[in-house]
Amino acid sequence: MLTPFLFEDVMKKLVPLNGIEMSTLIRWRSEILNWPDDIRILNKIKEAHANDSDLYLTPFQIGLVRGWCEQELSGHYGGGVVVNMEEHSILKKINSLGER
Repeated sequence: MLTPFLFEDVMKKLVPLNGIEMSTLIRWRSEILNWPDDIRILNKIKEAHANDSDLYLTPFQIGLVRGWCEQELSGHYGGGVVVNMEEHSILKKINSLGER
């Protein structure tokens, strides 16, 4: 039997986050009300983290995670001028996956 071709699967990119960075994203999003797309991404991150496996997201999902980073980092440490190492690493990795 042939498996169905999903365009979304072709577009997915490896998001090279380590366990600490995934935990940081999970913590950020567990503190606020999430939309259905956010919940799907959060579940993918939780699954990858729990299974110690690679995280793959579509460009759209990566854009949403970039928005999470911008939202989280804009408010503390003087408007995002200073961030901790995990936060800096997450943002750097997400930004390296391409522009919006």
